[in-house]
Amino acid sequence: MINIPTVAAKYNDQMNHVDRGDQLRSYYKYDHPLRRGAWQALAWTFLLDVALVNSYITQLHAPQPNWKRYTNQREWRECIYNDLFNAYGHDSQARQRYRAGDERDLREPELQREHVNREISHVNRNVKSSCLACKGRRQGEMRAKAPEWSPLTEVSGNEKKKRKRKLRKQTWYGCRICDVAICNNRNCWDFYHHLI
Repeated sequence: MINIPTVAAKYNDQMNHVDRGDQLRSYYKYDHPLRRGAWQALAWTFLLDVALVNSYITQLHAPQPNWKRYTNQREWRECIYNDLFNAYGHDSQARQRYRAGDERDLREPELQREHVNREISHVNRNVKSSCLACKGRRQGEMRAKAPEWSPLTEVSGNEKKKRKRKLRKQTWYGCRICDVAICNNRNCWDFYHHLI
């Protein structure tokens, strides 16, 4: 029988520290190519992963946590993400593209009545944008970026002229609460807010 070296035996007995963290981090990796600032993105994702794994391990070994103990790392990450989005999502000043607007008032009748009152909520946004109602959009619909043309089709000079003719109605006005562009037309206001 071959004896195990004492160094290997001690390592195997006390392996639950760095190697366990590395193992847990390897389960949820970011496997996407990085083009600009790759080292910054790698540093950020590494530090974020370390923080998430360390917080997961800490909550597992906490004597009496004030929350439900999570035994699955995926559920723990979802809990952290959801709490962060719920706490700071509405207050963020980051650029939010292709969003449906602020819809927190849809469940409260009094706020909804104040919201749809055009005399109060229809304001100058100081930004010229396409009217969403003229595009056929309504409050609560998810919006996605649609490509202007298919990537495999031929683009000619005539196509560019056709796209220029199809420009939507631009407006400075919109809903103060939704923070979306709606032109100065009562029908557009009512259509977007589901009043007609």
